[in-house]
Amino acid sequence: MEFLQDYSLILIRLVAICLMLAAGTIARKLDFLDDHSTKRLSFLVTYIIYPVAIFTSLVQKYTLTTLLAQWPIPLGAFLIIVVGFVVGKTVSHLTRGESDRLSRTFQLQCTLNNYVFLPLPLVLIYWPETGMGWMALSSLGSEIGVWTFGIAAIAGFKCDASSLKKLASPTLFAILLALIIIVLKQLFSARYQLTPWSANAIDSLLAVGTIFGNGTVPLAMIIAGSKIGTLTTSHLRHRLHAPLILIRLILVPALVCAIIRLIPMPTEIRQLITIVAVMPCSVASVAFSELYDGDSDFAAASILTTTIASAFTIPIWLALFGPAS
Repeated sequence: MEFLQDYSLILIRLVAICLMLAAGTIARKLDFLDDHSTKRLSFLVTYIIYPVAIFTSLVQKYTLTTLLAQWPIPLGAFLIIVVGFVVGKTVSHLTRGESDRLSRTFQLQCTLNNYVFLPLPLVLIYWPETGMGWMALSSLGSEIGVWTFGIAAIAGFKCDASSLKKLASPTLFAILLALIIIVLKQLFSARYQLTPWSANAIDSLLAVGTIFGNGTVPLAMIIAGSKIGTLTTSHLRHRLHAPLILIRLILVPALVCAIIRLIPMPTEIRQLITIVAVMPCSVASVAFSELYDGDSDFAAASILTTTIASAFTIPIWLALFGPAS
């Protein structure tokens, strides 16, 4: 009975995601968006709105104490991306004969999954009191992974100055700046007290940043939906979709589940990492493909195929290793 309840809940969440994607698809069909505007929107989200969202979230929700006390959460989230990257490199021969753009996008899809939007509702159902804070910590590890291994995957990283410049993204800078502020707050809060005016000014700026950053998820969904609106049946029949489903939804979760059982951590945190690990391809991969000259058509199609397939695989993983187990 619990299995069926989990299954129906996940299915509802997947349908909700498809409805958000539909907004972008409809906008494309009505000519509100075209290739140029979709790409410019990708720049806006990736280089401005997304970094602001990450910075404000980190500064508002984290302290040095919480980061140190619950280190397995961001470590586990980072591990998921590292494992996906390594697996993608290991099976890179599967893309032999394909274009460089598609090969790099396939590597990206092996590396990144939907680490926030889809797992968050499930996490809040299992842990209504602590789930939001845990997911915030998880996103810290995920974001570091995205802006290191994720960019390395789609940008064709090599050990040279040009590749290092690609990693110097606004989001990675926002993460580093937020971590510096968190440390400084911990070190000097007892010695230096803010005046009421200064405290209110900082809170107001962070509140505006939160409102601004809240546009990240819907805009990312619209970007992905816009690309899905251009897909044909040939895009969905590409030979790499089947191996990508196996890699992203079965092989990577299996490896992550095996590794985290070797790391000492509370059972609930291990279950949280499991939920994040079994998710389908990241919606943000379309924006990355647009920005780094990847194959955004393949990225959009793989979001659709892995999300549909995950309706069958996620309940099985959660029944075996999740909170219901």
